[in-house]
Amino acid sequence: MRKVWLLGNHNLLGLVVFACSAFVSVISVIGDAWALERLRVALSTKDFGYLSLFVGMRANFFRDEGFEVQWIQVNPNVVIAALLGGELDVAAAVGSAQRAAVRGAPLKSIFFSYAKSTFVLLGSPEVKKVRDLKGKVIGTTGPGSSTELAASIVLQHYGLNPKSDVAFFNIGGAESSVVAMQQGVIQARAFNPDAAYVLRKKGFTELAILADLAPWPWAGYATSVQKLTQERDKIKRWMRVMVKGLLFMLNRREETIRIAQAEFGYPRDVIEAALDVSVRAINAKDPGGADDDTLRKNIELTIVQPLKLTEAPSLSKLVDLSLLREVQAEVGIKGR
Repeated sequence: MRKVWLLGNHNLLGLVVFACSAFVSVISVIGDAWALERLRVALSTKDFGYLSLFVGMRANFFRDEGFEVQWIQVNPNVVIAALLGGELDVAAAVGSAQRAAVRGAPLKSIFFSYAKSTFVLLGSPEVKKVRDLKGKVIGTTGPGSSTELAASIVLQHYGLNPKSDVAFFNIGGAESSVVAMQQGVIQARAFNPDAAYVLRKKGFTELAILADLAPWPWAGYATSVQKLTQERDKIKRWMRVMVKGLLFMLNRREETIRIAQAEFGYPRDVIEAALDVSVRAINAKDPGGADDDTLRKNIELTIVQPLKLTEAPSLSKLVDLSLLREVQAEVGIKGR
């Protein structure tokens, strides 16, 4: 009887110890969650161009840096006010930020996910090659937009004049563009790689991959000067994750495919094709960066000409890659 009593006490003691351990574990988890610092990132759309951000989240790189990421889809019309008001830490809105910076807003471009555009120029099924676009209509998201510039670069590369050999038509987003191509309203448009390879499976023609052409700082992020000065360590930790995300994409293909499938839900063949384009657009020697000449050319095309400026603004007014260079040195990337 006594033996049973002692055994019962041992069992009871074990249950108490287990309960206490579980309680401590729960408190520890809650404490860790409370300890994480919120990081707010704005995207205009969720697409493959921002894959390195999602890699950072799913590979726990952000958590390793002490962050809980809150990514928000924000209209470009309000993202500048949100950056200036401190409501966002970083935003994938380099074009809007640079246009605002030209007018005096204290904003800087600090990171470019790709050294080249990841756009793919698609044609309607009857268009078989780029030269077939002569006399045709190309869809864009607006005059001077990245979709128009991308198409123009491809046309010039293949010997066509964007100003005289084709017509551009503002057709809006990807979904309306697909309908317009199916109805014959437009015959081509530049798409993000994930959308492009979904459409290729439906019979649309792959005409050109921008990553095979000229450099173009792409999928860039901007922040406020206030964040860069007063919360520099926070921005630097974010940037360290972003660089690691790009290196992960370059070196860990199968894991990247799994992350992309989980995040975007596309079939594997679409993910593989889109990832191939994205990897080709990364500069392994300068992940996240861009050289001065390329930045100046991009600013001329996307800022100076559309805004009809009499002279180009200085790079230092629009771009600050100092944190990136620090991070690259820390992770062992040399030569910049």
